[in-house]
Amino acid sequence: MTKVALLKCDDYDENLLAQTIINGLTKIGFDFAQFKNARVGLKPNLLTAAKPEKAVTTHYSFFKAVARIVTEHGGTPVLTECHGYGSFAAVLKSTGYADVVRELGMEVGKMDDVAHLHYPQAKLIKKIEISKAFFDLDMIINLPKFKTHGFTYISGAVKNLFGTIPGLRKAGMHMRIPDPVNFSEWLLDLNGALINCFDKPKKIIHIMDAIVGMEGEGPGASGTPKKIGAIIIGNDPVAVDYVAASVARLDYKKCPTIELGFKRDFAASAPEDISVIGQTIEALRVKNYQPTKSSLSSHILRGWLVGPTAKNLFLEKPMPEADRCTLCYKCKTVCPAQAIADARQNKKVPDYDYRKCIRCYCCIEFCPEAAIALKKGKLQWLPGF
Repeated sequence: MTKVALLKCDDYDENLLAQTIINGLTKIGFDFAQFKNARVGLKPNLLTAAKPEKAVTTHYSFFKAVARIVTEHGGTPVLTECHGYGSFAAVLKSTGYADVVRELGMEVGKMDDVAHLHYPQAKLIKKIEISKAFFDLDMIINLPKFKTHGFTYISGAVKNLFGTIPGLRKAGMHMRIPDPVNFSEWLLDLNGALINCFDKPKKIIHIMDAIVGMEGEGPGASGTPKKIGAIIIGNDPVAVDYVAASVARLDYKKCPTIELGFKRDFAASAPEDISVIGQTIEALRVKNYQPTKSSLSSHILRGWLVGPTAKNLFLEKPMPEADRCTLCYKCKTVCPAQAIADARQNKKVPDYDYRKCIRCYCCIEFCPEAAIALKKGKLQWLPGF
């Protein structure tokens, strides 16, 4: 059985966080002596420069509590995060991490250089590129924020490790693998490579910030913060994500990283193989948690929706809204398909070419003004769409 600790935690008080996380690690059988003299990479979700209350990023107090636990047990915590776009200094300042790094005297990993992991069991890509900084660690602690996601249904432990890839190289992977199911298979390849393919295997622990999650059109500023009141801890990223989705009353079968993850040899093979320790899922279930409106991750016919005409008819498209848009053009910068151009004459929003758009929704993810909404395709009124 795969153990997952599910713990009630209602706020970001540092002492409460530390006690709860230590309790959870103990419940899954973690030996704290493993921290002694170890370089421990802490991998939060720092998607973009957003205030902590927006629930876009792993809360800085959550990160700080884990860093202190590592330090108190003789380890060296290292902030290891390949954020998505813009100045990392601005991201650290806006999210509250700059003060934590300064107070604790933490090392911030240099993430730009890349190296490769070779994973023969991969379904899609056997040579996987990640930041070289992860090769210099003894252990990785993945600190995801639980959020909805327009492309992969949820963003959790599996998806958060996408942030091992530097900068806009991530957008390049969206372009290389535009289908959400195949992209999810590749995310599982990435997780499998991190578990199995370092010359000296690294312990990976997943500690999820589900105290305040995100619902609706996550994972960026267009989503809505939602109180969950939980911390979820485990060694298996698929099992951790399953427990989180279940607490939020989301259908795990609509989440390809969970549904397909159960078929991988490094994860639990079914919900029945997961032993939830601490609180029960039923005790912490959240009412009225709103999933994303995007049909990408749940559509049974998504495999053939690859042509531009089919996409425009049957899939939601990102639509900038003039009353919110400031023409900062971050959407244009992050678009892997180069489907976004400057505003046309007298227009107040960027110009989208929906025949080029691959529906990765990176523009929604990174828009700082929450100025991009989803508009249904013309034929999405048909049954099943």
